[in-house]
Amino acid sequence: MGKLDEFFRDPRGEKKRSELEVLEEIESYLSEGRIDDTIPLLEALGKEHNLYLALRMIIRTITESLDEAEKNGGLTDYELEKTKERIKNLVPAVNGLFNKRYRALLLSDLAVLLYRLNDELNGDMALRAAINLAGDEANIVRDILMELIRRGLLDKAGYAMKMVKDPEKLDVVLTHIAEGFYLAGDVEKAMLILRHITSPFHRAMALYYMASIEGQRNREKALKLIDAAFKEAEKVEDPDARFELSLKLYDLKHSILGEGFNVRDILEWREAPQE
Repeated sequence: MGKLDEFFRDPRGEKKRSELEVLEEIESYLSEGRIDDTIPLLEALGKEHNLYLALRMIIRTITESLDEAEKNGGLTDYELEKTKERIKNLVPAVNGLFNKRYRALLLSDLAVLLYRLNDELNGDMALRAAINLAGDEANIVRDILMELIRRGLLDKAGYAMKMVKDPEKLDVVLTHIAEGFYLAGDVEKAMLILRHITSPFHRAMALYYMASIEGQRNREKALKLIDAAFKEAEKVEDPDARFELSLKLYDLKHSILGEGFNVRDILEWREAPQE
């Protein structure tokens, strides 16, 4: 045990703490509002997932402090500058992460904070870096856009969308975001997202998901959504993709109406000339 004791001691003769102990100290400081005391402790975290967890806890606490300040009339000039300084001090630790998902999501979180502090230039820089890191990872792009939209930063969400290089990938992401908002009951945001979907196929799929959700709430609304989806499906050039959509939409429509599946309707729709 003597050799192990030596291993877990630093050069000053003090026993090294485990990373769990460091995380617990950070958590304790944050519960007391001592955000500045947590930042030096980040250097003691060598494992990426532990550093990511610590940074998320710190950023969450800063976010909660902003939420509270907004309820009480906003930050003072001193608090504003202090919060910007804290964010700046977190950037080296964030950029030190090798895991691109961790880095992208944290940079996106910092961008949202900077926007809320009216630091648009640095916010744009952080958001651009996050989107570039996300690349073609649809789930990362989705999480970034969801938080921007949820915070009401719709213009910045639009800015982020323009930076996504693969339109098809973006449409997939937006389809799932629209579904998520509709499921949560935020129809306005869902319809806003729908307008940004460029592909008729994915617009039809988004409407299909919304109709599936609405089928449990309001049959008439669900049927209107299905009709809108059919109109989008008619614009799909690929006949096989168009047929796939027709199957899904007719199946959902008959399910909502409580009717049996009608093969004749499907075949007639497939054979009909598309505008």
